[in-house]
Amino acid sequence: MERVTDPISAEGPLVPVVGRREECRTLVAALRDRCSRLVLGPPGAGKTRILQESLLLARQPFVSAHRPGVLHDLLVVLAEQLGCHASRHPSLRRTPSVTLKPLILDSLRRSPRCVVLEDLSGADPRMRRFLREIYYSPGSCLIVTAQSRDCLGHVRKLLWDPREEIVLRPLSSSDAHRLFGEAAQAFQLQRLDLDDFKRKVLRAAHGNPGQIVAMCRMASRAEYRDGRHIKFPPLRIDVLASFVP
Repeated sequence: MERVTDPISAEGPLVPVVGRREECRTLVAALRDRCSRLVLGPPGAGKTRILQESLLLARQPFVSAHRPGVLHDLLVVLAEQLGCHASRHPSLRRTPSVTLKPLILDSLRRSPRCVVLEDLSGADPRMRRFLREIYYSPGSCLIVTAQSRDCLGHVRKLLWDPREEIVLRPLSSSDAHRLFGEAAQAFQLQRLDLDDFKRKVLRAAHGNPGQIVAMCRMASRAEYRDGRHIKFPPLRIDVLASFVP
């Protein structure tokens, strides 16, 4: 499988996807058909995890950027992954945007692929115009994740079609219980007092899969343990702090 960048990774063992079968199926089909999609959900909703799983299943070449800021930063990241070269400049970082853009677009025309942008926020008109070129480039597609449509900035005018949305809602109670079981096994928590911890985790997470997994990951660390007991208050505070941008 051709891949221009490593899969988006997370700390620790990978917990199976739970309760997102339909969303994952939809994204895999879009990747294989090279159709653009907008994945929406709050922090911890599972946007990155669904991307990981879908990119693995779809087996399509892709490039990616996490939290792209200004256009030039995005252009440098994409040019590096695509292997673009600007002979007149000492580095891609010091190459003007006006030079990088045609190099990237030409590379995508010669070898189309999926362009994945994680946590896009506040895109300006220049970013929208560049992404529009990719959006309409034959064989390529945009996969964008964001907390909400309002966060997209000017890219809202590009990804305006509700049919392109994949909205990640809170897990059902049964799926949240299943995910806790998978996460507890992945982080080897079986020897700890899990009954009380499970009740607290599920009550605090409100169906947010990222928080469930994060709390189980934290519980695997010695500083949050007292014998078999898991010290929930400090663990919960640290997990919440980790979700603040």
